[in-house]
Amino acid sequence: MKKVALLVSIVMVLVIFTGCKTSRTPINADTFIAKAEAAGYIVQDAADERVENFLIAIKGTDSIDYQIEFIVVSTVEQAKSAYQENYNKIESKKGTSSVHSSASIGNYSYYKLTTDGRYYVISRTENTFIYIDASAEYKNEISNFLSVIGY
Repeated sequence: MKKVALLVSIVMVLVIFTGCKTSRTPINADTFIAKAEAAGYIVQDAADERVENFLIAIKGTDSIDYQIEFIVVSTVEQAKSAYQENYNKIESKKGTSSVHSSASIGNYSYYKLTTDGRYYVISRTENTFIYIDASAEYKNEISNFLSVIGY
């Protein structure tokens, strides 16, 4: 019984110190634009009738180094479906040497994969999600920006 109590205590401490939350607050398109432009991205609107907002934040001066896609859909179910579709797409790209992390807690989910020189991210909070397919050389830069916007 003491071992179980100790294990529960250790898990609780780890959760507290890793900053795990059970939910996140999604950002809206205007916030994404403001934060992306402040971080040096060029933002383009690629929305169509299927989505409420589809923004692409582009990084690169002479050519596009990578882009971050931010999508707002009408329902959480649509976002979950898009997340799962992109998860399957990214998962199929796993190479022999790959590193991934994922979580699904409360109203958000994320999956990050580094494989064969590429860095993939999908992150969903409520009815919003982010998709990234970039060279692994930009992993730290991308991770920093995702931290800024809470994804």
